[in-house]
Amino acid sequence: MRLTINLDDDLYAMARSHAIATRTSLSKAVGDLLRRKVAAGVAAPPPDGNTTSYFDPVLGIQVSRSGRPISQEDVKQALADEDSPALQLAGPSVKPGARR
Repeated sequence: MRLTINLDDDLYAMARSHAIATRTSLSKAVGDLLRRKVAAGVAAPPPDGNTTSYFDPVLGIQVSRSGRPISQEDVKQALADEDSPALQLAGPSVKPGARR
């Protein structure tokens, strides 16, 4: 079916990106994304307070929920923890936060 639609800029960018990534037309990309959304509404259980982990078919990944939101400080601490072993291997001349 032929149809003309108006998309917000962000939705157009998403559809165009999907079309480029999958090497398909923009029309097919919009159809694919709509089908994923419909399938997700049927297949994925809505995340509620009791669900700690579920598969999101739209994203294609396992999603885990924690008891609280992750803060910016949590992210900074996790990144700092990841850098610690590399800093230890580099020796005493490298200080945390310093760039080589």
